Amino acid sequence: MLDYQLIRSARRKSIALQITSGQLVVRAPLGVAESYIEQLISRKRPWILAKLQLAQQNHLADIESINQLKHGGLLWSKGVKKQLNITFSQQSIITEDSHTITVTLKKRYQAVSEQAQQRQLKKQLELWFKQQLEQIIEQRFVRLTQQIQLTPSAVKIRRYKARWGSCDNRGLVSFNYLLAMVPDWVIDYVIIHELCHLKHLNHSADFWRLVERYSPNYQDAKHWLKQHQAYLIWPCKI
Repeated sequence: MLDYQLIRSARRKSIALQITSGQLVVRAPLGVAESYIEQLISRKRPWILAKLQLAQQNHLADIESINQLKHGGLLWSKGVKKQLNITFSQQSIITEDSHTITVTLKKRYQAVSEQAQQRQLKKQLELWFKQQLEQIIEQRFVRLTQQIQLTPSAVKIRRYKARWGSCDNRGLVSFNYLLAMVPDWVIDYVIIHELCHLKHLNHSADFWRLVERYSPNYQDAKHWLKQHQAYLIWPCKI
């Protein structure tokens, strides 16, 4: 029997089979017996296996192109996967719309090696991400500190290899500028998480209760970060 996640609903009138994030999800009415569901899965096995294989192939294709610093690569911004376009002009600039991030490099980079071009592209994108996150933090930080009534001694935006934020025993709170890749509601969770460390510099039960008080959907935010972790990897060296 194939593994599956069963979600029941009183409002649902029929059974639906879906492939979500590489997993079989069964949505069913409350009164349908699991034995019937498993019989249905058995009958639909060839279709399910084909869909799972296609989802895996698409996932691998995304991984291969995500955060590749080249024209046509994919990049996450504010929780949306976008195509990276590279152009050349007199001035360097980055613009963004609903589907694309366009990085304009200075014309002199058109004649350099691919590696040198990627280094400049990475440098320009890192500065842009930092500026984007500074704006986001500025918009949301005051409101959240007032809600929680905890204020850090200082706030820094920096690059971390393996964490989204930190809080030290001096009250300094730091955030990874690659948070600009994730949705605003997930950023809120990370901000709240670090602010709560001002009261509990650990991950005790008291700490998580405080987080939940101000971020009731924190488990969803943690799941989003875990689910998209492979897409948010940033090249350290070029």
